[in-house]
Amino acid sequence: MVYDGCIVGHPIICKDGRYRIFVKHTDGSKTVMSYPKYLIEVHLGRYLTDDETVDHIDVNPLNNDISNLRVMTRVCHSSIHSVRLTPTQFVCPICNKEFVLEGARLSDCIQNRNRGKAGPFCSKSCAGKYGAYVQNGIMPVLDIVKHYPSYAMPEHPGAFRQETPEVDTANSGNPSSNADGNPELD
Repeated sequence: MVYDGCIVGHPIICKDGRYRIFVKHTDGSKTVMSYPKYLIEVHLGRYLTDDETVDHIDVNPLNNDISNLRVMTRVCHSSIHSVRLTPTQFVCPICNKEFVLEGARLSDCIQNRNRGKAGPFCSKSCAGKYGAYVQNGIMPVLDIVKHYPSYAMPEHPGAFRQETPEVDTANSGNPSSNADGNPELD
């Protein structure tokens, strides 16, 4: 049986808003791991492969009920979550140009915001200028929460929309994120 003889700690919520647990294995090695992964491995009676990950069906990372968890390939999981994000319009803090982020770029933006990093910027050029301004003392480090209000992005990295949004190509210049080949959402 999976994790037999292991010492398993109580689930704790980490800074990213997800549950993790401490596991001390019988060989003395120690691991901090995802609580949903632990639950699904115990439920299935096997360890997940390197290509497998656990998905929350209702996209709420705090709902770790076994009926809300499913095993998916990492590629499929990434593609589903990048599709669920609503394309969002931003204003570059360097050049004041308006731009839209969607898909993987918006997902990266949300992860960077949750880590307290500056941005998003409209281009690599503006990101480089910002870095140079900060290093030379011309501009203070941006307060991300103050600069981009909470309505600009989901409150939590797991707060995705269920339907695939359409983007107005006439106004934003970006193609629709509802292109053929995207996986169906639950």
